[in-house]
Amino acid sequence: MSTDYSRSLRLAATSSDTNAGDLRALVEAATVVVTVDAAEPQSSVTAEVLLANLRRLPSRLYLAGAAGITTLPTDDLQRITQRLSEIDPDRALHHGMPGDDALHLHIGNRSDVGDIAAIADGHGVRLRRRGLAFPPHAGLATGLGAVVTAAALTGEAFKAIVPVAANRHRTVDELDFCPVTLEAPCAPAQVPSLDRVALIGGGAIGTAIALILRALNAAGDLIIVDPQTFDAPNVTTYSLGSCADAAAALAKVDLLARELPDIQVRGIQGTAHDLILAIDNNVVPMPRVVFGGVDSIDARHEIASLHAALTLDGSTGGDTGTRVGLAEATPTGPCLRCYYPAAPVTSNTVERQLAEKTGLPLARIAAGDLLTDDDLTDLDPQHRAALADHVGKPICGLGRALGLTGTDSEFAPSAAFVAQQAAALVVGAWIRRSGDPGLHLRDIEYDALFGPVSGMVQPRRARPGCRCQTDAALIARVRQVRQQ
Repeated sequence: MSTDYSRSLRLAATSSDTNAGDLRALVEAATVVVTVDAAEPQSSVTAEVLLANLRRLPSRLYLAGAAGITTLPTDDLQRITQRLSEIDPDRALHHGMPGDDALHLHIGNRSDVGDIAAIADGHGVRLRRRGLAFPPHAGLATGLGAVVTAAALTGEAFKAIVPVAANRHRTVDELDFCPVTLEAPCAPAQVPSLDRVALIGGGAIGTAIALILRALNAAGDLIIVDPQTFDAPNVTTYSLGSCADAAAALAKVDLLARELPDIQVRGIQGTAHDLILAIDNNVVPMPRVVFGGVDSIDARHEIASLHAALTLDGSTGGDTGTRVGLAEATPTGPCLRCYYPAAPVTSNTVERQLAEKTGLPLARIAAGDLLTDDDLTDLDPQHRAALADHVGKPICGLGRALGLTGTDSEFAPSAAFVAQQAAALVVGAWIRRSGDPGLHLRDIEYDALFGPVSGMVQPRRARPGCRCQTDAALIARVRQVRQQ
């Protein structure tokens, strides 16, 4: 199976003014070299995530040593090489230093080594352009810090590889950011045990959350809920999963269970509604905390119906697919319905237009994976004819292919480095609130191509007239029964 770069290239196209053909040629011609100071804590994890993120674009990729810097051990190099071959077996990781035209990324605190250098510090990242000094470490680097560092470096590399339009990004010269405190890195807070926690959604954000939990050596019990299987386009947009997993159509819950061997995973191949049924039938316990990684309003409303004590909902989107967000919600408000009110019935989104034109169910359109012959089986002849030429292509591209109206954001794919930043906000909030559950709720949003900025955090209150307010007594009774 050859690697499908269509979604990562499409995300690049939404950020660029370059036509698709020229863009692919530019990305394939780009060369990136990574050097690693193995003496830095978490440098091996940072390198693996960074190189995997970069491999999800069809650029030339090098890993090199640098004078006077400790190189990675052989075991780490073999593991990283194997991981990259699982993403694309046809594009080798080159070793050694390429020509002067390569973008040089360095994992370490020497900004004189590469064009851009970064290190994990505590749960966060410190990043500097060439010549700008690093401050002293604030704390011991963690796996969360490693993933955030890799995601930040990938974002800066993305801006260099892709001719991103001037109004759609900013060059980040210095970055000091922790997803727990939303400030500069500090001594890291303790990572809590996973106790009655559920992850709903095993897509781009869900796999990134799992990646972070694994990097943190998190332990305990985790309920994972997702109805779908892993597909070819997911290889270049998710943080976990291989071409072999796509060929086997591995269930996403099984993929995540495999990738979290130190966590007791209970998988439910379904939606939040199926989790509610399992709770009500005493199959699984009521979760106290929910990590949300879904991509529709309806799915978020299903999560709200769980009435978990705390829901941390990660999101990506926007016109370019690079906006990241976190909604912190409770059953007393604001709940996820407060953050995501139901769209008006008259709203004629691209999804609704696509359902009308093709006969595909809205739930199938929301899945966004490849259109198959099975999808056409129960359609009428007119709808089968409209879709016949699109079998084997991503459903997320049908809206544009069929000339439907609407904004690109409704079908904008994500990228692993974007989803990792959303996932870091989710896990960071879990760590933060585990230390003090009474902290105020936050609504966080920023664009990954601009980086964290002032004003990205807004307080949220319950929406008047929302069900969490009008049905408060009923919700309290339901919660009491489910928690028994």
